[in-house]
Amino acid sequence: MDFNRMMNGVMRAIRLDASFYNEVEADPSYQSDALIVVLIVSALGAIGAFLTGLIAGNIGSAFLGLVVSMVLGLVGYYILSFAAHFVGTKFFNGQGSLGEVQRALGFAYAPQMLNVFSFIPCVGGLIGLVALILMIATGFIAIRESLDQDNTNAALTMIIAGIVLGVVSAVVGAIFGVGFAVTSSMFGG
Repeated sequence: MDFNRMMNGVMRAIRLDASFYNEVEADPSYQSDALIVVLIVSALGAIGAFLTGLIAGNIGSAFLGLVVSMVLGLVGYYILSFAAHFVGTKFFNGQGSLGEVQRALGFAYAPQMLNVFSFIPCVGGLIGLVALILMIATGFIAIRESLDQDNTNAALTMIIAGIVLGVVSAVVGAIFGVGFAVTSSMFGG
């Protein structure tokens, strides 16, 4: 792993550099870099969730938030990648392998690094919203370039894959929401 190459890639991804997404799509050596970006982003989001729980005064929820955020960040990446590849190739004339989509979307996750600041009162939610909007933009470019789609098909692919991720996240959130409530009551939260 070349850390400088990866960080340069993160910056190019955030700048919506379409040529970078084409480079990542065509070069399988970026596969591990993309996964590392997702792991770093997930860890930063988990730290933000942990700090939010600590500020709220509930250490049990803080630790559970840390673990759940880390796992859901990684699982969400795979769900979004699979959904985008399936929807894009089956319904919207996309041409690309799952690996190409995963590499591009891995770097598209980079704006989510901002979620480490989600614990900041009053502005944490706004920072999260900015990160989400940026990730939608980077995700659109990643899907368009990795599946060789036009703008309309890439947007439709992104919307449907995002809905799939949202539904899965809502179901998992409902399941873990019950887990959070039980844990909170066990730890006096």
